[in-house]
Amino acid sequence: MDRVTIRYPALLLIQTACAFVILHHIHAIFGVLVDNPGVRQPMSVAPLIQVGLAATVSQICYWTRVSSTPLPRSFRNVILGHLLSFAGRLSFIFGAALFSFYFLRHMPAMELERLDIGSALRGSFLIAILFVLFCYSLELERLGVALQMPSVRTAKDASD
Repeated sequence: MDRVTIRYPALLLIQTACAFVILHHIHAIFGVLVDNPGVRQPMSVAPLIQVGLAATVSQICYWTRVSSTPLPRSFRNVILGHLLSFAGRLSFIFGAALFSFYFLRHMPAMELERLDIGSALRGSFLIAILFVLFCYSLELERLGVALQMPSVRTAKDASD
């Protein structure tokens, strides 16, 4: 295997691990928010650091892939392509659910003159995490589409 063949799966594997870290924390936060709607919850710094680090690493991998690593086109698997596209959409749904719950439940109660820097930072952090999950879901969908396309044959393969 050459370096290019290994690079894409490595970047995707790292992005997937980052998405699992983010989705794990979203699941925990969502449970707390649903059990105590409208109540500001104290938050430990460790999960925020983990999510922030996972988001940063995921974005580095994503933009590295987009700018310099081509999608694999060496094989075709329609079923796997569909499953990856589905997984991509599903991963974004979980992030969007937390985003929707937070803004529909907590934002109407906030008054513009009472907005503080903490509220703005929390909202910005949530939007940034949603963007990370969007990029990951987009990557899975791109891979899913690539797997559903006919295999690319090289001139050497055609002459054999």
